[in-house]
Amino acid sequence: MTQLFKTRIFLCLFLSFILTNTFGQTTTKEITDKFFSIYSKNPAKAIDYGFSTNKWLDRKIDAVTDLKNKLKNLIDLCGDYYGYELLSEKTAGENIKMVTFIVRYDREPIRFTFFFYKPNGTWRLNNFSYDEDIDKDLEEATKAYRLKENLNF
Repeated sequence: MTQLFKTRIFLCLFLSFILTNTFGQTTTKEITDKFFSIYSKNPAKAIDYGFSTNKWLDRKIDAVTDLKNKLKNLIDLCGDYYGYELLSEKTAGENIKMVTFIVRYDREPIRFTFFFYKPNGTWRLNNFSYDEDIDKDLEEATKAYRLKENLNF
């Protein structure tokens, strides 16, 4: 191979890498996969990454900082991190999606909820929340009045 040919191949690969990273992730799964990849090393940077998908959230710096601090305090109480798993994915039309994960820690799980919005063909994180109340939801789901045999159809 000639040097010119090798240079052109390298340039094409380099440009495709830059364009892929410049235009961001195209699916909510790509965004959450990258979020959790970063999260395993640095939860605060993961939150920064998630909110970086939405230019409008730059105006809420204080709220994002507060969210990161509260999450850090909670994580400090939860022990070792063991990973995450998808709990649910709900849509409202083609441009709104809510994705919920269970993040596994030694002491207890934490539920992460991502609310995505696609106004113009590109998914962006519109809201993010977390809580420890998954046990209360499961208790409510097993109440007698919710059991199939007690529902009046």
